[in-house]
Amino acid sequence: MSVFTPVSVPEARAFVAPYHVGDIIDFQNIAAGVENSNFFVTTTQGRYVLTIFEKIPRADLDFYMGLMLHLHANGIACAAPLKTSDGVVLGTLHGKPAALVTRLSGGDVAHPAPADCFAVGAALAKMHAAAQSFTLHMANWRGLMWWKSYAADLAKHLSDRENTLLAAELAYQSGFDNLGLPRGVIHGDLFRDNILWDDHGTHHTPQMIDFYFACEEQLMFDVAVTVNDWCLDYSAYPEAALNEANTRALLQGYASVRAFTSAERAAWPQMLRAAVMRTWLGRLGYHHFPRDSELTHPKDHPFSERLLRHHIEHAAANAALINSLS
Repeated sequence: MSVFTPVSVPEARAFVAPYHVGDIIDFQNIAAGVENSNFFVTTTQGRYVLTIFEKIPRADLDFYMGLMLHLHANGIACAAPLKTSDGVVLGTLHGKPAALVTRLSGGDVAHPAPADCFAVGAALAKMHAAAQSFTLHMANWRGLMWWKSYAADLAKHLSDRENTLLAAELAYQSGFDNLGLPRGVIHGDLFRDNILWDDHGTHHTPQMIDFYFACEEQLMFDVAVTVNDWCLDYSAYPEAALNEANTRALLQGYASVRAFTSAERAAWPQMLRAAVMRTWLGRLGYHHFPRDSELTHPKDHPFSERLLRHHIEHAAANAALINSLS
């Protein structure tokens, strides 16, 4: 979506030098992303992504950097930060923390098939399993408390229809934190553009990027965030709905690694609603509280509202689908 902090090639060269990855031969802005400034860096030794963290507190970045290093060391296909010769991960650019991260090969999938969704579900469950041994902690800063406070911040900018829906959904989700479902570190933002597919050799491998929404949360919430983007029914657009075959495949892929508990199955319709409400709130914020940037691609917040309404109306069907899994 944006580059909030422009960087010149000489500035990038000075930042990259301590990582000893060679000389820069190409440097490009990345339009994707809504929170940080990102740049492709190609050097004489490889390809990387330079990220400037615009809003994340410096104290929180140890969690994100450490998580990526931990997952990579435990066999998860994901981007990982580099260290300088002194063992330092984070540097500074324009007075803001910044990091150099491996750039993964491959591209994203705009219109996934069931096989893609199965692979994504399995990869997410493996990530959840690998993160169980990660020792740093991060509360969900975009959880229930944030939903309530941000809805209040947005209220004067929204229509009566939007405010009524948000108020009703927040009341429905009031017990979200007390469901007692299995918890752990989640990715939190595993949309289609946050997986790159490695098609080299015989494997079609999903590789995860952008862990900056990661936190400790109910694992089923992460599954719902992922389904709400990977399993959309494009034939229904502009209406919002899920593709049943893709949804079933992603859930089966996840369950092939970690079986869902009976409580998770019962909470599935609520998780879908909670996940899309969080996305809707974020996109309303990007729309009503825009930030200055060099590149801007708007997000479709009305679609998120329509998907929330769809999940409310089709709760029984969503429950039936997950309960039909073997």
